Amino acid sequence: MWEYRRRVRYYETDRMGVVHHSNYLRFLEDARMDWIRDHIINYSEMEKMGIIIPVVSATGNFKSFLRYDDEFAVRVFPVKFTGVRIRLRYEVYNTETGVLCYDGESEHYLAEDGDYRPMSIKRKYPELYEAFRRAMNDDAVDAEKD
Repeated sequence: MWEYRRRVRYYETDRMGVVHHSNYLRFLEDARMDWIRDHIINYSEMEKMGIIIPVVSATGNFKSFLRYDDEFAVRVFPVKFTGVRIRLRYEVYNTETGVLCYDGESEHYLAEDGDYRPMSIKRKYPELYEAFRRAMNDDAVDAEKD
């Protein structure tokens, strides 16, 4: 498990004073990019190598509300890495109350920039493959949630 923290910004809330539902996917993306940077490689370096990581699926469940200026944490739980696909699970908590506000999962694939064709990085980029594998082993959840 790895954690990303920040505060809710005013523009992320709606007329009801709570975080608009669309922003939760942005929170997950911010956390995912920081997790990749901290554990594997800066994403911009991957792009320079011609590798991108498109989203295949993203699901989530709203549990409670976040409001303007609430501090929150996105916990990132690596679930599975095949060399081509990666699955991550997330939990968004209000850090001041400890309340779970959102949980979700995303799945991605490694692709060649330009044609979006899936690629296995094991042969072409063995160091990158090992970095992903290590990150998954270091932070992986004990059992997959299916």
